[in-house]
Amino acid sequence: MPELPEVETVRRQMAPVLTGATFEAVLQVEPFMLRDCSADEVRRLLPGAGVADITRLGKFIVVRLEGDGRLYLTLHLGMTGQILLLPTPGRAEGLPAAAAVGRADDGEGRRHAHTRFMFRLRSCDGVSVLLEFRDARKFGRLHLTTGGPAPRLFGLGPDAWQGEWDVDHLAARLAGRRVPLKAFLLDQRHLAGIGNIYADEILWWTGLSPLRQAGTLDAEEVDRLAGEIRLRLGEGVRRLGCTLSDFVDTEGRPGTFQERLEAYGRQGETCSRCGETLKRVVIAGRGTAYCPGCQR
Repeated sequence: MPELPEVETVRRQMAPVLTGATFEAVLQVEPFMLRDCSADEVRRLLPGAGVADITRLGKFIVVRLEGDGRLYLTLHLGMTGQILLLPTPGRAEGLPAAAAVGRADDGEGRRHAHTRFMFRLRSCDGVSVLLEFRDARKFGRLHLTTGGPAPRLFGLGPDAWQGEWDVDHLAARLAGRRVPLKAFLLDQRHLAGIGNIYADEILWWTGLSPLRQAGTLDAEEVDRLAGEIRLRLGEGVRRLGCTLSDFVDTEGRPGTFQERLEAYGRQGETCSRCGETLKRVVIAGRGTAYCPGCQR
């Protein structure tokens, strides 16, 4: 599932291409994946809307649109979502070739089997581009709202990587919690953006057991955890995300964070730090890999 670093990778690639661009046409809409809007509203409201800026909170991309209606397009990639920027035929200047994922047409010909949304935009310098949202499992979501981003964002905690939180915030959220530490990290109400992969990695690097009750950490352990959260997420961003199956960036390229995994998916292997065998348990319904030898 795309987590904060993967979504940030996509946002960083979308922003320079689409900021200042104008939606020209809605070429495809998947009604099942819409929230807070209808397919008719998407087709009616988006054409003519300009892109003011593209931001992110946790695992959500927020596209703020220009105009009096104060429209917002909020995107969530779900488990298998991909956002691709593809040049329209004959208009590839300054845009990725997207050779690794195949070209889209501009609304008339055959499309990829997993294409759920497709929009045609024109940049401020006149370049035409297709914004395509592919999703094999249809767990991704598109929200079109007025006056603010999708309502579900207001239940999230601060962004786990760049949000305004500190050790004191984390300590206050941890205090008295009896849930396993891994479950705490996955709860987006505390910090937004950490998922299964990065939770396992953060905990391995801190030497903390995912089974430990969240409220039992002492001050030094909370400080260590706070540092590793930002550090590991930042490394994920620098490595353009983690690709284990579906994730690719807007040009169809995989990330490289999977080359640095110390815990996630490595159950049965030897811990690179202490030599013990990594184990797998299920916490909050998620498979969890950790080292019983050095994670306490």
